[in-house]
Order: sequence, then structure tokens, then C-alpha cells
Amino acid sequence: MANRRVLDTTDIDLRATMRPIGTSPRDPTTRWTSSSFAKAVLTPDGPGTMLLAWDGAGSTTAEAWGDGTAWLLDRAPHWVGLHDDLHGFDPSRHPTIAEWWRRRPGIRLPAAGVIWQELLLVLLGQRVTSSEALKSWARLVHDWGEAAPGPCGLRLPPTPQVVASKSYVDFHRRNVERRRADAILQAAKRANRLEEAAGMTASDAMIRLTALPGLGVWTATSVIASSLGDPDTIVLRDYGLPTMVNYAFTGDARRVPADEGGDEIMCRHLAPWTGHRQRIVRLLSTVGAHPPRRGPRAVNPDIRRL
Repeated sequence: MANRRVLDTTDIDLRATMRPIGTSPRDPTTRWTSSSFAKAVLTPDGPGTMLLAWDGAGSTTAEAWGDGTAWLLDRAPHWVGLHDDLHGFDPSRHPTIAEWWRRRPGIRLPAAGVIWQELLLVLLGQRVTSSEALKSWARLVHDWGEAAPGPCGLRLPPTPQVVASKSYVDFHRRNVERRRADAILQAAKRANRLEEAAGMTASDAMIRLTALPGLGVWTATSVIASSLGDPDTIVLRDYGLPTMVNYAFTGDARRVPADEGGDEIMCRHLAPWTGHRQRIVRLLSTVGAHPPRRGPRAVNPDIRRL
């Protein structure tokens, strides 16, 4: 069985494109270098690892290992954004957007193609900082996951079966409080049904994911954005996105809470690009259109000491 394929990625900004499916250099399921990206995945066919390496001249080689090799190689074009359709996208509708797109025309939207491991990371991010979520994610992966196939030295996320066998006490020891733990346990027990959302439209996936208690609109839109790569799905009820979008279009750096009209303000700004609203958000994030920080970073308590 072939374990590699070559892709033409001449017009694609690979690092910016794949950032949503490779969240952090501290993530033990992924690895970044200056010219490659690797990710360990619980594919529908079994565990696997894929390494994408680019030569700087427009050629990217995808190489995979494990039972999920065939699935991963078939998925490779989605990871690098080759299946992302720009039809109907018009950056010229706003001069600032047009200029930023002129500078970064290679940004595409990736699609991880799996639900469970993207969902687990998102659920860990409910009501805590990204830093704390990544720390808990790393603990779960190291403690409950397994070594990933291949030479990249990665680890696989814990399977739904392993997670479902745990209790709240196990999560507490990894700094995850009961509310998030209960949502994760519910998701693990219904992972097969949730995984079906990977093959659905964004609207149907939204219905499937939010039908489970503990999976609200923020969780569902976050998972759909990374797993399906839907160009119009914007993450709702997010702590920072409405403020970032409003700042990018108005220069007003004041915080705009999502549940106090912020989502509505964000959607109004993005309305001219309906059908491509996630693309605009990714562009703003990539060019660094963030308001200046007004205070110290938020810190979450370590509940393991309680």
C-alpha cells in the first residue's frame, strides 16, 4: 500500500492554512517545523500519523503511517486547503479587507475530517483560557493516549472508549472541573453518533452536535469550523472574536461581549461576505487584527489543589 502522495500547493500559505488543525507547538498530537506539519489522528480506519513536508517551490509531500494511512492520504488535500472553494468570495467589498487579502492571498480553510478529537479539545476549552485547555489536553493525551504510528514521536488522543471508562475524579486530577468533565463523558459515550457529523453539511452537523447536553453553540461552531472547514461557519459565543472583528472594522478596542450583542455586531460586519464569513475571520486573525491588550492575562485556578 502506498504511504505517500505529492500535492501541488503552489498558491497556498501552508502554515497559515493549517494552523486551525494544529493549534499549538505544545500539543503532543502535532508537530511543526519550518517546512513540515505532522498530526496523529484517530481516523475511521484506525490510528495514523500524517506528515506534510513542503519544499518551498510549491510541492508538498504527504506521508502517512498506521492503519489510517489510506484515509489520511485521501484527506491530505483537505488539510492543505486544496478543496476550499473561493468561488463567490470578493475581498474588494471593503478596502481594508482587500489590502489584507492582497498581502495574504494564500490563506485557505482546512478540514480535519474527524469530530471526536477536535471536539475533545474544544470541550476542554469551555470557560477556561486557551493555555489552561492545552495543558489539560496534554495531560489527557500523555496519560490516556498511546504512541502514534510512524517516526514523528507523536501521541494519539485518547479514544472515546478510554475516556468513557473514566470518572470525574480522573478529570479532577487533570485540572478539569465537573461541568466540563460531564460534557466530555457524555460526548465519549455517544462518540459514534457525533462522528457521523463529519460527513454532514454544516447545518446538519450543527443539529447533531447541539442535540447532546453540554454541547452549546460555541462548542458546535468551533468543531464545525475545524472539522468540516465550512467557509461560512463563524464561532459564536466566543470570548474574543466579536471584539476582534469589531476592532478590525471600526478601530474601537473596547470589549464587545458575545452574549451582550457582540455576536450580532460581528455578524453585521461580516454580512457582505455571507458564504465566506469564516474566511474573513481567519484573515483577520492571520494578519493580527487584534485590539491592544488592556489588562493582565486571565488565570484559571488549579482545581487539583482543592
